[in-house]
Amino acid sequence: MKLFIQISLLLILRSFVFGQSIQVVQEGNSSDSSFYALTRINSNEFWAGGEYGILKRLDSVGNVTDIGFLKENVNILKIVTTKKYAFVATDNGIIYRYDFEKKQFLRKEFSEFRNKCFYDLIILKNEQIVVCGGAKGISKGEKIIPNGFVAVIDTDLVTAKIVWRCYRKFVWSLLELENNTFLSITFNGLNTKIIKTNNLKNWRKWAIVKGLVHKINLLDNKIWYCGSKNIQYNKCGISGEVAKGEKQKQFTNTGCLWSMNTMAGDIVFVTQSGELLKTNNVTKETERIKLPGNLTLYCIEKISESKFLVVGQGKSIFIVDFKATL
Repeated sequence: MKLFIQISLLLILRSFVFGQSIQVVQEGNSSDSSFYALTRINSNEFWAGGEYGILKRLDSVGNVTDIGFLKENVNILKIVTTKKYAFVATDNGIIYRYDFEKKQFLRKEFSEFRNKCFYDLIILKNEQIVVCGGAKGISKGEKIIPNGFVAVIDTDLVTAKIVWRCYRKFVWSLLELENNTFLSITFNGLNTKIIKTNNLKNWRKWAIVKGLVHKINLLDNKIWYCGSKNIQYNKCGISGEVAKGEKQKQFTNTGCLWSMNTMAGDIVFVTQSGELLKTNNVTKETERIKLPGNLTLYCIEKISESKFLVVGQGKSIFIVDFKATL
């Protein structure tokens, strides 16, 4: 009986790390396909998509069901929603639109973007779609000409108009700010240039960041970025606030910081090394939290103010509660 109690306590303690509760929904397998995209559909539903067109429905307690509408060899890189639609962007010039009311998918292949990937996609306040990306091989880590672009697409997926392009740069991330201001993250193989526009026509340099910025976001009214020190994703990660006088933070042995979210004054990043980095928004001090499996974590979405859904390599899925106590 005493041995049974000791083993039970050890099993409980394994799921709590310094006050965080880590629920392993799917442990993941490094040889399996990965989740590259995650978004909230409603208060208790999330969609996760990724390699080879996998698409799953998740809820806030860890139930997983298959949506699986994609029957072609494409990778899902981004999912965004409006009240009426979900848009699913892929790495082969294809966007799917799901109508929540009709429960139907519309598939649109843009011939002008064949062999290009839609790496990021945002829905503007006027409900136009803005997409960015470049050569399909860049999203797979290949060393080829980037052929980057930013394009505007209508929500009916009829027309696509390129509003910025550069064959030397790939466009990783987009951000809409106030007053019709937009930021795009471009990378030339060495450093990141953030470009800005107020009309999606005339672009100008806004900031330079050392390294590869993978994601930019507006968190607690501050513009944050994350990524890697260079194109070697497995080595050093970077993060920082895009503001005068703010210094970049570098993290050894984390690999790329792929995405981020906010929690009551903290910024939470997911990493190539399978860790969460929790950085205080003011002091910039960072706590490193290792998740089981040592698999790359690509996306993080908020379930509640302290509870997050995390997905990544090998179909790994975790629910992390930062306010859990024993």
